[in-house]
Amino acid sequence: MNTTGMVYTTVPADRIMRKRRGVTLVEIAIVIAIIGILAAIGAGMLTETMPKWRTRRAALDFVAQVNQARAMAISDSVQYRIHVITTDSDPTSGDNEGEYSVEKGDLAAASTAWDVLPVDMSGVDTLTGEGYVNIQKDQEDSLPWVSIESPDAALAGADGWADSIVFNPRGQIDNPATDFTCDINGSGATGFICVTFVNTKAAATGTEDRWVVAISRAGMARMFHGEDAAVGSSSGSSITSTPGATSSGYAGGS
Repeated sequence: MNTTGMVYTTVPADRIMRKRRGVTLVEIAIVIAIIGILAAIGAGMLTETMPKWRTRRAALDFVAQVNQARAMAISDSVQYRIHVITTDSDPTSGDNEGEYSVEKGDLAAASTAWDVLPVDMSGVDTLTGEGYVNIQKDQEDSLPWVSIESPDAALAGADGWADSIVFNPRGQIDNPATDFTCDINGSGATGFICVTFVNTKAAATGTEDRWVVAISRAGMARMFHGEDAAVGSSSGSSITSTPGATSSGYAGGS
């Protein structure tokens, strides 16, 4: 018998269960499907974007190395060079190749020996970590899907040091005039040494994505983006680098 005057209401058990119910399997499946779709879209965009970003980064890193070599040649009053060791003769193959080093000469002109940075005080070139760059896959500086494109004609270099861009103590390039065969403005007048970095993933599908670093006789480096920037097209964007800046190959263009 209820002596409190309160009224009790009986709630059916099935209603209590419905209030405590969580999400259904169908709802979970829908959420998982949406996440999967978004992940697939994001992965596809990342797969396309990463090689583009890496190609630009490789060119920027090269410009920084050019600036460093020029500045150190002036500071130390000896020759410095960028030695292009390995290039890619077929960027459409899907592989990537590109290797170069920054080296200090032993003389102000006609150097007879070179030391890959950092300079070894012992006189034996055993330390190379600072001045050696290899962007090939699985290497320390690896940039997958990026290659240094082989030139139409190899660099003669200076004083018999082929495949090199040689800076003198005035900050100028000592290479012969025959190395300055790259026309970047479409005028037909050459006057630059060009090093071309190629997105090999794009090249494998017939799409052009390349950054060209053009170096003048005075040692100034400029970056161009575009299909034909290194061979005379006025299209494509450009970046002019100031010697000594830290922003962040080869003859004949591509």
